Amino acid sequence: MILKICLVVAVITIIGLVAMQFIDPNVSNDLQGTTLVDDTNTLSIGVTGEVAKPGEYVLEDPATMEDLLASAGGITSNGDDRCFYLEAEVSANNSYYIPPKYDNTDICSDDPIVKVNINEATVEELMTLNGFGQTISESLVSYRDENGIFYTIEAIMNVTGIGNSKFNLVKNYIILHD
Repeated sequence: MILKICLVVAVITIIGLVAMQFIDPNVSNDLQGTTLVDDTNTLSIGVTGEVAKPGEYVLEDPATMEDLLASAGGITSNGDDRCFYLEAEVSANNSYYIPPKYDNTDICSDDPIVKVNINEATVEELMTLNGFGQTISESLVSYRDENGIFYTIEAIMNVTGIGNSKFNLVKNYIILHD
């Protein structure tokens, strides 16, 4: 048994030494032949949710949601295209979320998720969203009246009182257009 183990170790050692003969020590591991991106005109932007390839992408500045989604292979069949505008400009070092049309936790469900259009909803309609009371709903309507419509769902985090935790509560239940 020990003889067999020694024989296997010797054969592996010989194969390794022969393989080393063919490796050129003068070959460097630099980026010869590759094109480097000029990062002065590029943006690093993330996308998650209902896209074919979620992740971080490097896009040329300026970039739109259409550019980002094209880089991510487009939205899935369950992606809700009412939750973004293709012409919306996307910002560097941000991540964008594409919500589902149907509840991912209920595989058999073919009923769409009931959503509120934050660009048209009244204070009362906004208050139906989980975590949105009178104050936050009024702040959102005031912000919308002063700054115009929201082009991405993440833009609601610019409203006083809406941070990451509130956004995560409502991100699957809001839309921007019908």
